[in-house]
Amino acid sequence: DVSRNFFSVEDVKSYIDMAAYYKINRFHIHLADDQGWRILINSWPNLAVHGGSTQVDGGKGGYYTQSEYTDIVKYAAQRYITIVPEIDMPGHTNAALASYPELNKDGIAPPLYTGIKVGFSALDVHNPLTYNFIDDVMKELSSLTPGDYIHMGGDEAPRVDSLDYIMFVDTVQKIIQSYGKKMIGWDEISIANLSQSSVVQHWA
Repeated sequence: DVSRNFFSVEDVKSYIDMAAYYKINRFHIHLADDQGWRILINSWPNLAVHGGSTQVDGGKGGYYTQSEYTDIVKYAAQRYITIVPEIDMPGHTNAALASYPELNKDGIAPPLYTGIKVGFSALDVHNPLTYNFIDDVMKELSSLTPGDYIHMGGDEAPRVDSLDYIMFVDTVQKIIQSYGKKMIGWDEISIANLSQSSVVQHWA
């Protein structure tokens, strides 16, 4: 969970080594949440530069350049491990909302967040720009991730009502699939119209 507390590339590699020791072949890395955005997206650079500048309880934070992320992916692949990156949405998005105010319903950027409460942030699911943003992020992340899966989070989004939530998940699913990937989401996404290739991951 590098989104809440940033871990260096070398720290991540040490966890990959432990996973390999136990013959684990998937490594789920949580790259974006309320407290931090940890992967540089060239088309939206402020996500990392501003949104990645802090972490839980404050502190420096940090983010991975695309070359650093690629290094992590290659390091894992050499140990027969596939990286599964997660960009949580439509909730758990304060770092993104703080970085680009146009993603907010009121156009005002909230302050960066260093606490641990959940459920207070949400993308504007009726704004076409939101889906342009998601498309850009998924395009870049997919190009850097050779594995089959992209995780879209989907958990703890009480500020989005059920019908809007279903519409959102359906749209994100199509975006992810358009880049040749399969979507994973937390168990809340099970109410959406999922394709047979999408995966529901239980946490509750």
